[in-house]
This record gives sequence, structure tokens and C-alpha cells, in this order.
Amino acid sequence: MLTEISSMKKLDNTLVIGIGNNMRQDDGLGWNFLELLETEGFNADNLLQKYQLMVEDSDLISDYKTVIFIDACKSELKGGFSFERIYPAEEVSFSTHSVPPNQILNLCKTIYAKNPKAYLMKIQGYNWDIGIGLSKPAKTNLTNASNYFIENFLTLVRP
Repeated sequence: MLTEISSMKKLDNTLVIGIGNNMRQDDGLGWNFLELLETEGFNADNLLQKYQLMVEDSDLISDYKTVIFIDACKSELKGGFSFERIYPAEEVSFSTHSVPPNQILNLCKTIYAKNPKAYLMKIQGYNWDIGIGLSKPAKTNLTNASNYFIENFLTLVRP
């Protein structure tokens, strides 16, 4: 047990949120990313699956120094993924549907006076129909994105 704990890649004050729906093919990339992190030894209590971000998530992220959002996207991305620092949105528009990560950051800053360092990893997907399982090119992009994250985690999110 002790060796298991010491080999775990501790996320400390970092929350990783995988956004998506694994019942809609490549929309499940965010969730699959979290599963790979857990398999690689990252602590599961700092990995969170969400169908979409909601206003209430501003409270959730206020407890962390760093938050990383992982989501599938339809845009073409060099290497099949992108990883970028994001900042609170200038304005927030409310909807009963999902709220983008930068608006969640704005609410967190406005309501809770907290401003976690935040990143967005987009992973390119191709198929969005109802069905379980990623397309072959999405699996390749997932592998590339997770390898990049795992290899660079400490330098990406630590000062």
C-alpha cells in the first residue's frame, strides 16, 4: 500500500475536469482522458467527470489553486489537441445550458474572490452520433494529448 501511494502522481491543489458524454462517441474524450490519468496513477479524487459546466461549478473550483478543463472539440487542431492557459471572461451570460470555462472562472472570481490558475485542453474529435466508443483518429489524439500532459504535468501547471 505504501509503494502504491508513493507512486501516485499527486494532483495536490489541482482539479482536472473532463467534460463530455461517453454515449456520444468522440464527445467522451474528456472522460476517457480522466480514465487514462487514473490508470497512470493520478489520484482519482481530483478527477471529475461532467456532462457540461454549470454556474455552480464556480463554487467547486474555488477550492483549488489550479483547474484544468478537458473537452472534445470539432475544430482541426495541430497534433489533434491543444493546451492553453485561460482567464476569466470579461462578461458572463447566463443560460440553462452549459457555461464555458472562462465564464466559470469569472463567476469564481466575482462571487468567491478566488482566481485559480486555469487551463483548457481541447482534443479533436470526429464522430458525434449516439454510440459508445471513440473513433480511431480520436483515440490517436487522446493518446497524444494524454502523453503530452503526463510528460509535462509538473512544468505545465506548476510555477
